[in-house]
Amino acid sequence: MGGARGEEFAMNIRRAFLAGVLGGVVMAVLGKVVPVQLETILGTFFLPRGVGAWVLGLVLHLLISGAIALLYGLGFERITHRATAGIGVVFSILHVVIGGLAFGALPAIHPLIPEQIRAPGAFMSSIGFGGVLLFVIEHIVYGAIVGQLYGRVRHPRESMPVAPMGRPA
Repeated sequence: MGGARGEEFAMNIRRAFLAGVLGGVVMAVLGKVVPVQLETILGTFFLPRGVGAWVLGLVLHLLISGAIALLYGLGFERITHRATAGIGVVFSILHVVIGGLAFGALPAIHPLIPEQIRAPGAFMSSIGFGGVLLFVIEHIVYGAIVGQLYGRVRHPRESMPVAPMGRPA
């Protein structure tokens, strides 16, 4: 029974994680156009501001991106039973909401915000509409990448036989 239960929850962990890392790389590149740098924010939780903190922050960002993609993978396997770029975009809506609220909470938990590092604001609102738009676009692109690269799910939905006139048999 243990083997069957493990198979019931199986997913392509490696593919999900790598898709998330690639999505995180694209987000980091897109994020370079704004003054709010997630990598600096993450790295300065552990190191003084500088190149080392930025590199650590980038590594953390990519690890977090990979971990979040595992949640997308669970959704592909257990909710939609398929993975596509479009489904990844739909999943990214929840990701946008949670991430946007987390950005808003950073001043309460980060020792350098806002005294030494600019507070990003909820949904990167500290830099105006363009920041919010970029935040949403980054997450939509991430979701599309993860959905597209996840590939074939291990638990596709069984197709129902269909009788004439579109009614289930």
